[in-house]
Amino acid sequence: MIGRGNGTLVSPHTQDRAQRKLLLDQLNADCRAVVRDSSGRISIDHADSAAQHAFQAVLATFLLTTLRASHPLETPIGASMSSTSAYVNVVVSHPGRLDIHTNTACRVASRILPLTTEAHGPHGIPGLRLEGIGVRRLRLAHLPTGGRLDLIDSRSPGGSRRDFAQRFRGDTRWHWKPGYTPLWDRADLHPSETLLEQHWAPRPCMLLRSALMARAALLWGELYIRPSWTEQALRGLPELAWDRSGGQPGAHEVGAVLTQAPSRIPGARYEPITDRSGLLSLAGAALWLRAR
Repeated sequence: MIGRGNGTLVSPHTQDRAQRKLLLDQLNADCRAVVRDSSGRISIDHADSAAQHAFQAVLATFLLTTLRASHPLETPIGASMSSTSAYVNVVVSHPGRLDIHTNTACRVASRILPLTTEAHGPHGIPGLRLEGIGVRRLRLAHLPTGGRLDLIDSRSPGGSRRDFAQRFRGDTRWHWKPGYTPLWDRADLHPSETLLEQHWAPRPCMLLRSALMARAALLWGELYIRPSWTEQALRGLPELAWDRSGGQPGAHEVGAVLTQAPSRIPGARYEPITDRSGLLSLAGAALWLRAR
């Protein structure tokens, strides 16, 4: 269901040991990574503000992509944002921020942080900024929405903050090539970013996209699908589609997991429409799920 007044998601909780283990397995998480309430029950959708939901919806639009269906603002070194799924271990939604645990935090950051080039204009997620560097954590903020993202390096913490900062500088070295201008150290929006408001403008399915981003590890890991957004004129709704060439689950199976499993989106409904597609809906908004 939707929390009263602030439009946030209220996650289903569970104390049952078997269900809790299944949920952790689906999220590819351990007990230390997940968020719990005061009673110790697991909560998935912990974004507590419209700003954070809006930012997670933006992230879903950029990161739920593939080499074949890359985002229009893909980085100029190749389809690199679309390869993020290969590096992500755990995704955890917290009040006020999203955590992504990865073995290559600096590399992921280098592929989503914005820059502009003389030849092709802006790339990366417009408005995303680096706010701080820890021993193994990169703290990012999104200026237009006010949402936050932490990239956490899952490798054993060793070395110092200085060592991690040096690794970050190494992975973002290409941002400083001749003709390239990094934007992630600015305190305001670059003029080229202000023209990209459509990428963070409110959308009817914001809560659905936010919830899907909170379950990205479930989609990429447990379900083993690589979904991407496609143009879909039918009913004027967005579509998230994936290939089944490797025996991946169909739309109805994915819809069932997203609405019935322990990792379900609270309040979401799924309606099969064809043998390969169906509608996932929440709070009066809907999007298509389709297995090609």
